[in-house]
Amino acid sequence: MFSTQELAYIERLFGSNPIQPHIDAFKENSKNNEITETGLSRDLYLDFAEARVRQFVPYLSEYGGVLEPNDGKEHEFATAAFVKAGAILVANGRCRDLQDQIMLAMDWASQCLGENKVPDDHADFTSHMLVRAYQLLVEMAGRERSDRWQKHLSQIEPELTYSQTIRNFPDIRTIRNWATYAMHGEMMRFSEGLTESNAFIETYLQPQMTRFTPEGLYRDPNLPAVYDMAARQQLSGLLDAGYNGEWKLFLESQLRKGAQTMLFMQSSTGGTSCGGRSNQIIWNELTFANLCEREATRYAQAGDLAWAGTFKRAARKSLGSIQRWIEDPSEFRLLKNRFRSEMRNGWEFYAYYSTYSLYAAQIAASCYECAVENIPEKPTPADMGGYVVPIESFNRIYATTGPRQGAYHLVIDTAAQMGHDATGWVRLHKAEVKEETALSMGIAGLSGNLHMNYLVAKQNIPRPHTPAAIGLTWRDGYGTWHRLANYGRRNHETFASLNEDGVPTKDEKMHWHASVDNKDEAGDVLSFQIRYASTGLQQLNDMDLRDPDPNMHPVLLRAIADILPRPGIEGVATITESYRVANEGVTTSWLVEAAEAAELTGVGVTVPVLVSNGTDESVIRVEGNKLFVHYSNAVYAIQPHSESEDIELEVLPSLMPNRNGNYRLAQWISKDASKPITLHFAIEQN
Repeated sequence: MFSTQELAYIERLFGSNPIQPHIDAFKENSKNNEITETGLSRDLYLDFAEARVRQFVPYLSEYGGVLEPNDGKEHEFATAAFVKAGAILVANGRCRDLQDQIMLAMDWASQCLGENKVPDDHADFTSHMLVRAYQLLVEMAGRERSDRWQKHLSQIEPELTYSQTIRNFPDIRTIRNWATYAMHGEMMRFSEGLTESNAFIETYLQPQMTRFTPEGLYRDPNLPAVYDMAARQQLSGLLDAGYNGEWKLFLESQLRKGAQTMLFMQSSTGGTSCGGRSNQIIWNELTFANLCEREATRYAQAGDLAWAGTFKRAARKSLGSIQRWIEDPSEFRLLKNRFRSEMRNGWEFYAYYSTYSLYAAQIAASCYECAVENIPEKPTPADMGGYVVPIESFNRIYATTGPRQGAYHLVIDTAAQMGHDATGWVRLHKAEVKEETALSMGIAGLSGNLHMNYLVAKQNIPRPHTPAAIGLTWRDGYGTWHRLANYGRRNHETFASLNEDGVPTKDEKMHWHASVDNKDEAGDVLSFQIRYASTGLQQLNDMDLRDPDPNMHPVLLRAIADILPRPGIEGVATITESYRVANEGVTTSWLVEAAEAAELTGVGVTVPVLVSNGTDESVIRVEGNKLFVHYSNAVYAIQPHSESEDIELEVLPSLMPNRNGNYRLAQWISKDASKPITLHFAIEQN
C-alpha cells in the first residue's frame, strides 16, 4: 500500500524527535526545580462528568435518546457519550439515582448502533463509548437486558455501519481521524468477545500511520490542533484495548513522542494550543488531560516518576485552566466565551450543545479512570519556560517563558488555515491572567477558498474580509494595504500521498517560507527572530502567474504569459520579526524589505484588542500612540518602544469576531517603510 517514498518516511519516523534538544534541556533543568502542587484532585473529573450528565437528564426522551436543547432533536453521539459518562459515574458510586435513565439510554444507543441508525451518520464515534458502558453496566442489568445489549453490539458490520470507510472514501488514504475512533471501538469489541474479527483494524490502521509527523503529532486535514490530540487519544485507546498487531511498536513510539511534544505547546495558563477547527472548546483541554493522565500512569508503572509527575501536573494544569468556564455562575460554558449557548458563537455547524458537552463529560470520566493520585507533581515545560519551539509540520512556533521572564506564552502561526485562523502572532498569554485578555487566537476572515466540509465557525456579527493577527501590514506603491495575516493555506488538504519528508505530494503552494533564527534561550531574556522570505507566488483565480501548471490548456497558458506578476509578494521580499520576552513584557520589531523594482509607501502593525467576551466588557484607553485595555483583573498595554511622532495609532470602529469574543483592530502606522516598527506589549494584574 505504501509507496517507496512513504516507506522511507515511515522509517524516518522511528528516528528522534526534531525537538529532542528542548526535551533533553527540560529534563536536565527541571531536576532540582521546586514547584507548588496544583492541589487539584482527580475527583474534579467526576464532578464535571456528573454535572453534565445531570444537566442533560431533563432532555432524555421517553425512548432514551438525549435531545438537543436548541432544536429538540437527537444528534450524533450525544446519547452514547451520556451513557459512557453515566456508566463510569455509577460504577464509581455516583449518580445511583440516575441508574434507570442511564440504562434506558444504553438500550437506545446500543440499538441504534446495532441497527445502523446512529443520528447524523456518526456511528464511528459511538462504539468505543458503548462497549465501555457495556463493560461497566452488564453486571447491574438483568440477563434479558444485557443480552439485548450484547446482541446489538455484536451485529455491527463495520464497513456498513461506520461512515468513514472505503464505501464513502474510495481512496483509503484520505480517511481522517474518524477511523481512529472506529478502530478503538472495534478493538474493544474484539477484546470483549463482541466480534471475532480484527479485519477492520488490519485494513484501516496502516493508512493512518503516515499521518504522524516527525514530532509524533497526527496530521488531520488542514492541521487542526485538537484533532491531533483526539486521534492520538483514540490510538492510545486502541493499544490499551489490547492491540498487539504489526503496528504496535510504531504506535507506541509515535504516541510517546507526540505526548512529549505537546507539553511544549501548552500555554503558561495551562490551556492547549490554538489552531484550526473545533478550537477553544473545553473538551480540547480535557483531551490533553486524558493523554497526560495516561502517560503519567504509564511512566509511573515503568518507575519513571519524573516524567510521571510532569504529565500528571500538565493534566491538572489543563483541567485548572477551564474551571472558570465550568463554574461560570450564569451557565456552563462549553466554548471559551460568555455568549449565551443558544447563540452558538464560535461553533462549527457540526457542533451541538448536547453532543460536545457530553463528549467532554465522557472524556473527563475517562481521565478519572486512568488518573493515579499518588504521583507527586513535577515541573512541566510551561512552568519552566525559556524555550522557542518550532513545530514545523504544523507551521506553528511556541515561545514560553518562566516566572523570572514574565510567564508569557506566544504562538506564531506561519501558514494559517484561512477561514479559521490568521497568519502571524496569534496568541499572547500570561500565567494567572484570563486568556482572552490580549489574544488567544487570530481573527479569521472571509477571503480565500473554504472547503464545504470545513465551513467557518458561526459568529453573531459579520467577519472582516481580511483576517487579522498581531502582525505586519504594508502599503504598496499603488496605495493598497496588505496584511501578512491574509497569506495562508486556502485549499482543503486531501492528504492522499506523501513524499519521503511526509509532505503531501500535491501540497499547496505558499507565499512565504518562514524560519526561526537567532534564538537566545538563556538568562532572564528570551529572544528570537522569525523571517518570512517571499517565494514569489502570485495567483490569479488559483493560477500561478510565475510558475503555471504545464498541463493547463494551451490557451490559458498563452493568456497567463501575457500577465506580468508584480515583484515579490505585493512588493515585499522579506519580513523580519524580532522578539524579546522578559519580565517587563514582550518587545517586538517588524522590519520589511522591499522586493527589487518595488516601492513601499507605508508600513504598520495591526493588533486586535478585546471589546467583549459576550458578557464582560473591556475599557480601551488611548493616550497619544499608546493603548491600554483594562479587562477583569489586568491591564494590557501596547505602545511604541520609543517616542516617535512618525508612528500614528488608529483604532478602527468596526467589531471583529473570533471564538473568544469581539475585538477592534488597533494599528500603528508609519509612512516610512524603510524603518522598523517596534512595539512593547505588557500584561499586568491590577
